[in-house]
Amino acid sequence: MKILNLNIAIFCILLLSGGAVSQDLESVKDLEGQWKFKIGDNLEWAETNYDDSQWDDIYVPDPWEDQGYHGYDGFAWYRTGFTIPEDARDKGLYLELGYIDDADEVYVNGKLIGHSGSFYPQFITAYSARRQYYIPKNFLKQNGKNVIAVRVLDTQLSGGIVNGDIRLLKEKIPFDPVIPMAGSWRFRTGNNENWKNTTDFNSNWNELHVPGFWEDAGYRNYDGDAWYGSQVEINQELAQKRLLLVLGRIDDYDKTYFNGTLIGQTGFLDYRNFARNTGSEYSAYRAYYIPSGIIHPGSINTITVHVYDRGGGGGIYQGPVGIITEEDFVRYWREKARMKREE
Repeated sequence: MKILNLNIAIFCILLLSGGAVSQDLESVKDLEGQWKFKIGDNLEWAETNYDDSQWDDIYVPDPWEDQGYHGYDGFAWYRTGFTIPEDARDKGLYLELGYIDDADEVYVNGKLIGHSGSFYPQFITAYSARRQYYIPKNFLKQNGKNVIAVRVLDTQLSGGIVNGDIRLLKEKIPFDPVIPMAGSWRFRTGNNENWKNTTDFNSNWNELHVPGFWEDAGYRNYDGDAWYGSQVEINQELAQKRLLLVLGRIDDYDKTYFNGTLIGQTGFLDYRNFARNTGSEYSAYRAYYIPSGIIHPGSINTITVHVYDRGGGGGIYQGPVGIITEEDFVRYWREKARMKREE
């Protein structure tokens, strides 16, 4: 009954906000311009203190073919630095990189914040995917220089950061989880209900960035069942609070487990009940209450999410993603409702 009552409260909050679940972002820093550039591939180039002073200068966004690298296909890296504007400090930020041809990995201060497409040996292009990656607060230097490094693979025609907006963004109303969970999760296709009890994500589970369509991470044209997994530590103090797991939007249906216990679902995943789905589940905002009795205080807790995609894009595709207190969650949605009324 507690879960039902909380879900009703969440539904009322969403109604007050007009049902809006998109993250309202505003630009805080333009990053278009000259970046450092080098062809080749070396993971050391992601490091914050790497000396790139001898690298070439190249304009972003624009294909590298139009800037002296005509006909070059293969790996290349971009690097640049930025400081955070005062009014954007101590907040989670987003890095927008427009469109990259073909696949990329993006690092901030040496930490991976996202990737689209897939490198060799299972190459998948993501040239048509708009890049917008969340940067966790704990990755950022609030009062110093931050370094962006972008690893790109191009296989033919135009290559690199080719067009679109290149900038830092912040949320107009920050979603402030106590445990941010955007980033690397474990992932596997197929379905086995026993996977809800997984505590050891072995080699059968691959890494996948959340949020983002799984098609953009190399699972092109895949429809059907898949599972996500992640683990978090919840300290004794936090475990005493009322917590929600927020998973943003999922395409199409999901069943979400916490330490093997079902805490919520949207839609029906089994074929016998498909007719009961409305067809709009992919746009529903996922926020599931975590009963305190299933939390392992001061220890590792496991989250597993069974997703079924009927076609098109699939997976946990839009944030925010994280664990948040009920108090902060309600405050967030009430503030969004207030802003909507004032528009």
